[in-house]
Amino acid sequence: MRAILTFLLILFFVLFSGVGTTSAQEISFKDTIDAYNSHRIHINKTGMKVLAGWGIANAVAGGIGYFATNNEEWKYFHEMNAMWGVINAGIAWAGLACVRKEMNSKYTYQQAYNKYRSNKKLYLINIGLDVLYVGGGVALNEVGNTAKKNQDMFHGFGKSVAIQGVFLLLFDNVMFASHHRTNSKWYQLMSELSYTGNGIGFIHNF
Repeated sequence: MRAILTFLLILFFVLFSGVGTTSAQEISFKDTIDAYNSHRIHINKTGMKVLAGWGIANAVAGGIGYFATNNEEWKYFHEMNAMWGVINAGIAWAGLACVRKEMNSKYTYQQAYNKYRSNKKLYLINIGLDVLYVGGGVALNEVGNTAKKNQDMFHGFGKSVAIQGVFLLLFDNVMFASHHRTNSKWYQLMSELSYTGNGIGFIHNF
Protein backbone atom coordinates (compact mmCIF):
# COMPACT_ATOMS: atom_id res chain seq x y z
CA MET A 1 0.00 0.00 0.00
CA ARG A 2 2.78 2.42 0.96
CA ALA A 3 4.71 1.57 -2.20
CA ILE A 4 1.66 2.31 -4.35
CA LEU A 5 1.06 5.68 -2.70
CA THR A 6 4.75 6.57 -3.06
CA PHE A 7 4.63 5.73 -6.75
CA LEU A 8 1.49 7.83 -7.09
CA LEU A 9 3.27 10.85 -5.63
CA ILE A 10 6.25 10.32 -7.95
CA LEU A 11 3.94 10.19 -10.96
CA PHE A 12 2.27 13.44 -10.02
CA PHE A 13 5.65 15.08 -9.55
CA VAL A 14 6.47 14.04 -13.11
CA LEU A 15 3.15 15.40 -14.32
CA PHE A 16 3.65 18.77 -12.64
CA SER A 17 7.24 18.92 -13.93
CA GLY A 18 6.15 18.22 -17.49
CA VAL A 19 3.43 20.86 -17.45
CA GLY A 20 5.66 23.35 -15.73
CA THR A 21 8.29 23.04 -18.45
CA THR A 22 5.83 24.27 -21.00
CA SER A 23 4.29 27.04 -18.92
CA ALA A 24 7.49 28.35 -17.35
CA GLN A 25 7.63 30.98 -20.09
CA GLU A 26 4.33 32.82 -20.05
CA ILE A 27 2.55 32.94 -23.39
CA SER A 28 2.04 36.61 -24.16
CA PHE A 29 -1.00 38.12 -25.82
CA LYS A 30 0.87 38.44 -29.13
CA ASP A 31 1.28 34.70 -29.47
CA THR A 32 -1.09 32.96 -31.82
CA ILE A 33 -3.81 30.48 -30.96
CA ASP A 34 -1.56 27.84 -32.50
CA ALA A 35 0.77 28.31 -29.52
CA TYR A 36 -2.06 27.75 -27.07
CA ASN A 37 -3.23 24.72 -29.02
CA SER A 38 0.29 23.26 -28.95
CA HIS A 39 0.36 23.88 -25.19
CA ARG A 40 -2.97 22.04 -24.83
CA ILE A 41 -1.64 19.07 -26.79
CA HIS A 42 1.55 19.00 -24.70
CA ILE A 43 -0.48 18.83 -21.49
CA ASN A 44 -2.49 15.90 -22.85
CA LYS A 45 0.67 14.14 -24.04
CA THR A 46 2.28 14.49 -20.62
CA GLY A 47 -0.86 13.30 -18.89
CA MET A 48 -1.21 10.23 -21.11
CA LYS A 49 2.41 9.28 -20.43
CA VAL A 50 1.77 9.48 -16.69
CA LEU A 51 -1.42 7.43 -17.05
CA ALA A 52 0.45 4.86 -19.11
CA GLY A 53 3.17 4.63 -16.45
CA TRP A 54 0.58 4.16 -13.73
CA GLY A 55 -1.26 1.56 -15.78
CA ILE A 56 1.83 -0.47 -16.68
CA ALA A 57 3.10 -0.34 -13.09
CA ASN A 58 -0.22 -1.62 -11.77
CA ALA A 59 -0.46 -4.34 -14.40
CA VAL A 60 3.05 -5.61 -13.63
CA ALA A 61 2.90 -5.19 -9.85
CA GLY A 62 -0.60 -6.65 -9.75
CA GLY A 63 0.44 -9.72 -11.70
CA ILE A 64 3.50 -10.30 -9.55
CA GLY A 65 1.59 -9.64 -6.32
CA TYR A 66 -1.18 -12.04 -7.28
CA PHE A 67 1.20 -14.99 -7.58
CA ALA A 68 3.50 -13.91 -4.73
CA THR A 69 0.93 -13.83 -1.92
CA ASN A 70 -1.08 -16.57 -0.29
CA ASN A 71 -3.47 -14.13 1.36
CA GLU A 72 -6.80 -14.29 -0.47
CA GLU A 73 -7.71 -10.66 0.20
CA TRP A 74 -4.44 -9.43 -1.27
CA LYS A 75 -4.80 -11.80 -4.22
CA TYR A 76 -8.08 -10.09 -5.08
CA PHE A 77 -6.49 -6.70 -4.47
CA HIS A 78 -3.63 -7.37 -6.88
CA GLU A 79 -5.96 -8.98 -9.41
CA MET A 80 -8.15 -5.89 -9.55
CA ASN A 81 -5.11 -3.60 -9.73
CA ALA A 82 -3.79 -5.60 -12.68
CA MET A 83 -7.10 -5.29 -14.51
CA TRP A 84 -7.26 -1.54 -13.88
CA GLY A 85 -3.66 -1.30 -15.04
CA VAL A 86 -4.43 -2.93 -18.37
CA ILE A 87 -7.45 -0.68 -18.89
CA ASN A 88 -5.58 2.51 -17.97
CA ALA A 89 -2.64 1.57 -20.18
CA GLY A 90 -5.07 0.97 -23.05
CA ILE A 91 -6.74 4.35 -22.51
CA ALA A 92 -3.33 6.03 -22.39
CA TRP A 93 -2.26 4.32 -25.63
CA ALA A 94 -5.44 5.53 -27.36
CA GLY A 95 -4.87 9.01 -25.91
CA LEU A 96 -1.30 9.15 -27.20
CA ALA A 97 -2.50 8.04 -30.64
CA CYS A 98 -4.98 10.93 -30.58
CA VAL A 99 -2.20 13.31 -29.52
CA ARG A 100 -0.01 12.21 -32.43
CA LYS A 101 -2.91 12.76 -34.81
CA GLU A 102 -3.57 16.23 -33.40
CA MET A 103 0.10 17.18 -33.71
CA ASN A 104 -0.16 16.62 -37.46
CA SER A 105 -3.51 18.36 -37.85
CA LYS A 106 -4.26 21.95 -38.75
CA TYR A 107 -7.13 23.60 -36.91
CA THR A 108 -8.98 26.83 -37.47
CA TYR A 109 -9.15 29.23 -34.54
CA GLN A 110 -12.63 28.04 -33.64
CA GLN A 111 -11.73 24.35 -33.97
CA ALA A 112 -8.72 24.80 -31.69
CA TYR A 113 -10.84 26.59 -29.10
CA ASN A 114 -13.52 23.90 -29.31
CA LYS A 115 -10.87 21.23 -28.71
CA TYR A 116 -9.69 23.13 -25.65
CA ARG A 117 -13.21 23.37 -24.24
CA SER A 118 -13.89 19.69 -25.01
CA ASN A 119 -10.76 18.65 -23.11
CA LYS A 120 -11.84 20.56 -20.01
CA LYS A 121 -15.36 19.16 -20.22
CA LEU A 122 -14.01 15.61 -20.54
CA TYR A 123 -11.86 15.93 -17.42
CA LEU A 124 -14.77 17.43 -15.47
CA ILE A 125 -16.94 14.45 -16.41
CA ASN A 126 -14.12 12.11 -15.43
CA ILE A 127 -13.83 13.81 -12.04
CA GLY A 128 -17.47 12.98 -11.37
CA LEU A 129 -16.89 9.35 -12.34
CA ASP A 130 -13.77 9.19 -10.16
CA VAL A 131 -15.79 10.19 -7.12
CA LEU A 132 -18.11 7.28 -7.89
CA TYR A 133 -15.13 4.93 -8.15
CA VAL A 134 -13.84 5.98 -4.74
CA GLY A 135 -17.30 5.68 -3.20
CA GLY A 136 -17.85 2.32 -4.86
CA GLY A 137 -14.54 1.01 -3.55
CA VAL A 138 -15.32 2.14 -0.01
CA ALA A 139 -18.79 0.58 -0.27
CA LEU A 140 -17.39 -2.76 -1.44
CA ASN A 141 -14.95 -2.80 1.45
CA GLU A 142 -17.79 -2.10 3.89
CA VAL A 143 -19.88 -4.89 2.38
CA GLY A 144 -16.97 -7.21 3.18
CA ASN A 145 -17.35 -6.38 6.87
CA THR A 146 -20.86 -7.81 6.99
CA ALA A 147 -20.95 -10.33 4.13
CA LYS A 148 -21.24 -13.98 5.08
CA LYS A 149 -19.41 -15.07 1.93
CA ASN A 150 -16.59 -13.71 -0.23
CA GLN A 151 -15.38 -11.29 2.41
CA ASP A 152 -11.82 -11.42 1.05
CA MET A 153 -13.07 -10.58 -2.44
CA PHE A 154 -15.10 -7.59 -1.27
CA HIS A 155 -12.20 -6.27 0.82
CA GLY A 156 -9.59 -6.84 -1.87
CA PHE A 157 -11.62 -5.45 -4.74
CA GLY A 158 -12.90 -2.58 -2.61
CA LYS A 159 -9.44 -1.41 -1.55
CA SER A 160 -8.18 -1.62 -5.12
CA VAL A 161 -11.08 0.30 -6.65
CA ALA A 162 -10.81 3.00 -3.96
CA ILE A 163 -7.08 3.47 -4.58
CA GLN A 164 -7.52 3.55 -8.36
CA GLY A 165 -10.32 6.05 -7.92
CA VAL A 166 -8.18 8.30 -5.73
CA PHE A 167 -5.39 8.29 -8.29
CA LEU A 168 -7.74 9.08 -11.16
CA LEU A 169 -9.45 11.79 -9.11
CA LEU A 170 -6.10 13.48 -8.51
CA PHE A 171 -5.02 12.91 -12.10
CA ASP A 172 -8.15 14.39 -13.67
CA ASN A 173 -8.13 17.36 -11.29
CA VAL A 174 -4.52 18.13 -12.20
CA MET A 175 -5.27 17.78 -15.91
CA PHE A 176 -8.31 20.05 -15.67
CA ALA A 177 -6.41 22.65 -13.64
CA SER A 178 -3.49 22.55 -16.09
CA HIS A 179 -5.82 23.30 -19.00
CA HIS A 180 -7.85 25.87 -17.06
CA ARG A 181 -4.74 27.96 -16.32
CA THR A 182 -4.92 29.42 -19.83
CA ASN A 183 -8.69 29.89 -19.82
CA SER A 184 -8.63 33.68 -19.54
CA LYS A 185 -6.08 33.95 -22.35
CA TRP A 186 -8.11 31.71 -24.63
CA TYR A 187 -11.20 33.78 -23.88
CA GLN A 188 -9.37 37.04 -24.51
CA LEU A 189 -7.98 35.91 -27.84
CA MET A 190 -11.25 34.44 -29.05
CA SER A 191 -13.29 37.47 -27.98
CA GLU A 192 -11.04 39.73 -30.02
CA LEU A 193 -11.45 37.69 -33.17
CA SER A 194 -14.35 39.13 -35.15
CA TYR A 195 -15.85 38.57 -38.55
CA THR A 196 -15.47 41.37 -41.08
CA GLY A 197 -16.90 41.65 -44.55
CA ASN A 198 -13.72 40.12 -45.96
CA GLY A 199 -13.30 37.30 -43.45
CA ILE A 200 -11.90 37.05 -39.94
CA GLY A 201 -10.43 40.14 -38.39
CA PHE A 202 -8.46 40.63 -35.23
CA ILE A 203 -9.27 43.54 -32.91
CA HIS A 204 -7.17 44.53 -29.94
CA ASN A 205 -7.63 47.58 -27.73
CA PHE A 206 -4.33 49.06 -26.56
